Order: sequence, then structure tokens, then C-alpha cells
Amino acid sequence: MNLLLVDVDGALVNAQGIDMSCFLQAIEDVLHITLDKSRYQEKWVTDSAMLDDILRQFPVETSRSIIHRQVEQKYLDYLADKLTSLPAETVLSKGAREFLELMGTRQDTHVAITSGGWAAVSRMKLKAVGIDVSKMTFASSSDAPSRTEIMALAAFRAKQDSGMTFKRRIVFAEGEWNQRASQELGYDFVAVGKKLSHHTHIPSLSYYQAALSRLNMSDPL
Repeated sequence: MNLLLVDVDGALVNAQGIDMSCFLQAIEDVLHITLDKSRYQEKWVTDSAMLDDILRQFPVETSRSIIHRQVEQKYLDYLADKLTSLPAETVLSKGAREFLELMGTRQDTHVAITSGGWAAVSRMKLKAVGIDVSKMTFASSSDAPSRTEIMALAAFRAKQDSGMTFKRRIVFAEGEWNQRASQELGYDFVAVGKKLSHHTHIPSLSYYQAALSRLNMSDPL
């Protein structure tokens, strides 16, 4: 049995520019600070880890959990407003829906969704592009602060959800941060998008067949 771990940002949804601006604005509003936004071009760490890092720079008396909830709610409000003004196809990664649908037909494969973003934020983005993950294995930065922990938790939940033992765990994601986490766990890694050169690389999930061929996986049963 194969386990495919598919990351939200980059592989399924391309909204990082919008995403980051909404996230930083939410932090500034809640903490009443001004951030040097040039330092935060990409979310190479998770939502929770990035906010914790900023809280170390700008300590507050309010508890961490309260600050996280307040920032998340502001973030959701800003992001919802942005997403409603954009056509879904401009945010949806090419081939994402088709890939998930086809992988769902494989009797030898279980799909889990991972995200370095908070669960509510990730689900909102996926819903905006017409991807329903309500019945799929899911793990995010709401569950753990590091990408390695998120991937490991997704694999654990997938085993519980499917009742199966996985011979292979394959990550479809972008970025060196996801590659490093995959290496730490001993998972196969498929680089998706343009941010990383890797021996198994595809421009988008539309080219999934090339990746599966490279991984010596048979066609869907």
C-alpha cells in the first residue's frame, strides 16, 4: 500500500502572495506592531512556528494560545475577503483536482493532505478552489509546529483511517523545507512547481504520471 502526502500550498493551491500579506497584516493588527515585511517573503516555516518566532521578537503579556487564536481569526477574515474577489482557477494549482480524484480511485493508494498553514486557513483555500478534503486524512500546523511532525502525524492518521500498513510514503510538495522534512522521515519526495530542482520533479500535478513512472508505481487499478 502506498501513502501519498500532498501539501496544500504549492501543490494544490497557489496563493502564497495573498496568503503572506494577509497573515502579516493579521499579526500586525493583533500585536500592534510594524513588521519588516522584506524578511517574510515565503512561509518556509509553518504558521504557528512563524508566529512564535515573531512573538519572541515582540513579547506580549497575553498568553500564546490567545494570540494564536486572535491572529488566526484576523487572518481568516482577510483571506476570505481576498479569495472572494479572485476566480478559483487563478488560485487552483494546475491538475490538482484531477490528481486527487484519480489517486482516490487507486486500490493500492491512500491520500493524505498536509499543510504548514493552520487547518481552518488551509481548508478555506481548498474550499475556494473546489477541493473537498472533509473525508480525507489531514494534518496541519494546527496539530504540530514543524513540517516533519505534520508529515509524521499525517502518516499516523492515514494508518488509522485506512487500517493499512504502508510500504511507501511519497510527498508531493514544493520547497526545500518540505524536501528536508521528507528526508528526515525517510519518505520519497516529488518536487512540485518551480522552486526546487530535484531528481523527481514535475511543474505541476498535471504531470503526475511522469512522477509515478519515475517512482515505479503502476497505473491506477
